[in-house]
Amino acid sequence: MFYDPGQTVGDYEIVERLGAGGMGAVYKVRNLITDRVEAMKVLLPDLRAAPDLAERFSREIKVHASLIHPNIAGLHTAVRVEHQLLMIMEFVEGESLAGRLRRGPFTPAESAGYTCQVLSALSYAHQRGVIHRDIKPANVMVTPAGTVKLMDFGIAATSAFGQRLTRAGMALGSIHYMSPEQVRAGALDGRSDIYSLGITLYEMTTGKCPVQGGSEYEIMNAHLTVVPPSPSEWNPALPPVFSAIILRAIEKRPENRFQTAAEFLAALEPLAAGGTASTARLAPAREEPPVSAGRPATTTALSILAPDTVEAAARDLAVYIGPIARIIVTRAAKQAQSRRQLYEAVAQEIPNAGDRAKFLAKGK
Repeated sequence: MFYDPGQTVGDYEIVERLGAGGMGAVYKVRNLITDRVEAMKVLLPDLRAAPDLAERFSREIKVHASLIHPNIAGLHTAVRVEHQLLMIMEFVEGESLAGRLRRGPFTPAESAGYTCQVLSALSYAHQRGVIHRDIKPANVMVTPAGTVKLMDFGIAATSAFGQRLTRAGMALGSIHYMSPEQVRAGALDGRSDIYSLGITLYEMTTGKCPVQGGSEYEIMNAHLTVVPPSPSEWNPALPPVFSAIILRAIEKRPENRFQTAAEFLAALEPLAAGGTASTARLAPAREEPPVSAGRPATTTALSILAPDTVEAAARDLAVYIGPIARIIVTRAAKQAQSRRQLYEAVAQEIPNAGDRAKFLAKGK
């Protein structure tokens, strides 16, 4: 159910609808008592129809309400109105980084300054056990005064509030900004947000998203295996140390990235203040075998199976679990000694027993 301008919901008058998605809609509203303009997020059309989602959104409210920081859009209150759950939030005037990027890349100082504000918010959230999990340009607003507001903790993970409500093995996030850990649907910590912010910073400084592909699989595979060119190759005005900072943030292995948002912030702050390579500091990362920019990273284990066998298995598995199948099959193929062994190794990813049997029949 959507509301129209002029309608009232409880003590709020709808001014305009700001956006809508599968989980609800966001409106600009005016409080009829205080006359304050706020944002109202309608989380569900009917709480009774989807109790699992109602639990998830109750968790979102608790997570968001626990975060009070100048660079995080504030949650004012939450109310129930006729079996609907509403979040009343700070209304942020301004433009998202995604909107600003349509006009071209930012200057190095702008990029560093806005990113430092996001890192301040992330450092605060991470210290409280909250991982955002959906850092991307569309979720970062910039006010006319230049203040960054981090938005949308809708899929945030936390150790402080209840159970994780996503199914085990489910990858969450926006595909171009997902960390390799998210692609693999593995365990996450704050370094996942650092990767996603690094991808965002790369795009801010170059005007180009470093992870590309013609399909969801190709994009996910690029997160795992393709090292993008140095940002300074796209933007020669970018100081070399700035490129090095960005590349550290988007390392494939979490242990090779900045380990905390505070560490990332310390490296970037001198550049936000107009510093140069002589004032910016970058501690050395763990050494890894060199890889060519824009080319797949090498692996130590190679499959002995024919490429067409691996391709067939990925195609057959994708029928049941989608594009993530290719990544699962490619990984399993490094250990499998035969076509049948490969199919048996990945069949466990198919939840339905009947579908699993059909899949295994193709591997004989």
